[in-house]
Amino acid sequence: MKTEKKRVQSIAKQKIAVEIEDLKKVVPLVVELQDLLLQLEAESIEDFENNVNALTQFTNPMVSASAFNLDSQYKRLLQLQKLIDNRLRSEDLTASKELKSELFKAIKEKYTSYYSAADLKLKKTLEEIMVKYNSLNQEQRQQIGFNMSNELIYNPFSNLKN
Repeated sequence: MKTEKKRVQSIAKQKIAVEIEDLKKVVPLVVELQDLLLQLEAESIEDFENNVNALTQFTNPMVSASAFNLDSQYKRLLQLQKLIDNRLRSEDLTASKELKSELFKAIKEKYTSYYSAADLKLKKTLEEIMVKYNSLNQEQRQQIGFNMSNELIYNPFSNLKN
């Protein structure tokens, strides 16, 4: 099976930089969320809600958290979840709380566009035409031109026309 290497058409470097900068601002929030969940002995917010509801037999996690005097921590968890807005997960961070290289690669890939097979074929054809046209001297180039329909035709004053 032949794997064809894709040719890059463009990379939106500014968009990549903006998204990475945005994610770097979210890192402290994710770290705080992790620490708070660790203090509450839960893997996730849902896990915490299930645990306190199971202990109190209530169905409302806010009431359950209040019963254990954990309502401020639960409110902060919800606030952090809203601020993070699923942009970053703890799995996206290294042990030193930095963004993983895989995340950088995914962001770069997201903002990279590639030529399609049809585009590459057209590009090759146009490049061949340009090379042939550019190989003509100035006098030879004046023998042809574009008409109103953008078609390449002989110049009306060309001595090569019929």
